[in-house]
Amino acid sequence: MRPTVAVPEPNIAPQPTALPRTAIVVRTRQRHQDVHELLDQGRTLSAIARRLRLDRKTVRRFENTDLEVLMASARDRRPGLIAR
Repeated sequence: MRPTVAVPEPNIAPQPTALPRTAIVVRTRQRHQDVHELLDQGRTLSAIARRLRLDRKTVRRFENTDLEVLMASARDRRPGLIAR
């Protein structure tokens, strides 16, 4: 009979908790998606800004920043109203 060898469990990092569906999280995801869809259509940053009613620099930030970074920024924002 062969001795049993203890196999160590893999070192699994805990999964980050899902972001709550706050207005800013939903809006950030939607804006990122809209900007990239319009960029894929060949629209300019200025045209996208006019269409989405955003500042051109905001459109550029959504173009150049990874969604995870934007979501981290949205997650860290303070809520607009104090919960009672």
